[in-house]
Amino acid sequence: MIDTVLNWFALYGAQALFFALFAGQTGIVPVPTTIVLLTVGALLLDTAISATSVFAWCVSGAVVGDQFGYALGRAGGPRFAAKLQGSRWAPMFERAETYSAKWGALGVFFSRWLVSPIGPYLNYLVGMTKLNWLKFSTMSLTGEAIWISGCLSLGYMFSASITSIDGLLANITWAVGALIATLLIWSRIRKFVANQGHEQESTDQDKGSI
Repeated sequence: MIDTVLNWFALYGAQALFFALFAGQTGIVPVPTTIVLLTVGALLLDTAISATSVFAWCVSGAVVGDQFGYALGRAGGPRFAAKLQGSRWAPMFERAETYSAKWGALGVFFSRWLVSPIGPYLNYLVGMTKLNWLKFSTMSLTGEAIWISGCLSLGYMFSASITSIDGLLANITWAVGALIATLLIWSRIRKFVANQGHEQESTDQDKGSI
């Protein structure tokens, strides 16, 4: 798949990346979009194609793919969800549902670059739940821009070892995820301690009033 995308890139230029990113963000076609972006970023060293043009076509394709999923989910609603049950996409939708329940609209932003494997399926899900379109679009555009610019920049800077870059990106993703999990745990611990303190104060006040 990646060879096909790169051949299209060589033949048709940056416009080919629009279709690659669109297909990847719908989840229908298994396009290894992160590796494609890293590789294209490296190729920018030896091509006359503008980096700005590549970035614009990639972001446009990704955002249109997101909008496609959102619109399909919103139009299909419960019937669409029922058809997914028992399908090969069901496990990914279950993960997306759990993730969405935890993060809400902000989850759309994080799923563009931090937990990107569930991003395409989250598009359908938030469409079915009728998340505000403007909020979805803002989170989608911002997240896609960060993800695409980051991958293209890494590929450009470290073009000698694409495989290593992909591994580095995965490690960074896990590190950021671990940091977020740590902050959440710390926040819950602080909330628990604060609640315990309030309960103790209430107990002391009750004792004093007797």
